[in-house]
Amino acid sequence: MKIAITGSTGFIGKHLITFLTNKGAQVYAIKREYLLLDQKSKLISLLNGCDAVINLAGASINCRWTKSNKQKIRDSRINTTRYLVQTINELASKPELFISVSAVGIYADKEVWSERDGTYDKGFLASVCMEWEAEAKKISPDVRLVIPRLGVVLSKDGGAFPKMFLPFRLFAGGRIASGNQGFSWIHINDLLDIFWTIINTKGIKGTIHCTAPQMCDNLIFTYTLAKISHRPVFLHIPSFIFRILYGESASIITKGQKVFPYKLLNYGYLFQYPEIKSALKELCT
Repeated sequence: MKIAITGSTGFIGKHLITFLTNKGAQVYAIKREYLLLDQKSKLISLLNGCDAVINLAGASINCRWTKSNKQKIRDSRINTTRYLVQTINELASKPELFISVSAVGIYADKEVWSERDGTYDKGFLASVCMEWEAEAKKISPDVRLVIPRLGVVLSKDGGAFPKMFLPFRLFAGGRIASGNQGFSWIHINDLLDIFWTIINTKGIKGTIHCTAPQMCDNLIFTYTLAKISHRPVFLHIPSFIFRILYGESASIITKGQKVFPYKLLNYGYLFQYPEIKSALKELCT
């Protein structure tokens, strides 16, 4: 099996390449320069004969959302996906599968959403996700399209968790804002296994939630992590502090979604880490 991946140097990309290679797949990184117009022949050569293409490209959202950073966040997702889809559609021999990630940040921060329903938010991240997914949906109907909407990916060696755990290690952990904001998450091991499940399950199509089934919020996460790490919860950090520090991007921390993985459960996927307690126990060891 031949699989090509954008975003291969990112946190998820590095894990996924190792995982797929260990499964026996031939994995090829789509380098950034291959996505330039004058390098199209190299991209076509790489994509020809691929069984699957996985699109993970996207600049980090963990920054102050200045005008230039917003443009970078948007272009790195939307323009990359547009060009990749256009190129795939031109191939004489197209891949069977195109996986193009998105995020649960597309949803409003009220209620609990499954793939069968959901109200989209009106903020910056949601608008990026909507445009991002719209470009992916322009893929040829001959190609099976799956759009995994990712929650917060938890891992010991990258992503959000090491930064989230640091205050607790320093005895400075605490509740953020109201604590009621949703915290939809997934352990990296489950995410990798879900990608493999998608690749090998032809019936999985369209949007799919890559989040653990347990409904979690900031309070549940905070007190579970405190208990497992044997640390107190002294602090309460109000929303306005984050708005002063990070501006508009504070919404990543002070707002959140509650998302249910209906499709994965319907297809019989068994989570290794269905609850935050089991995930945090593994991450803290």
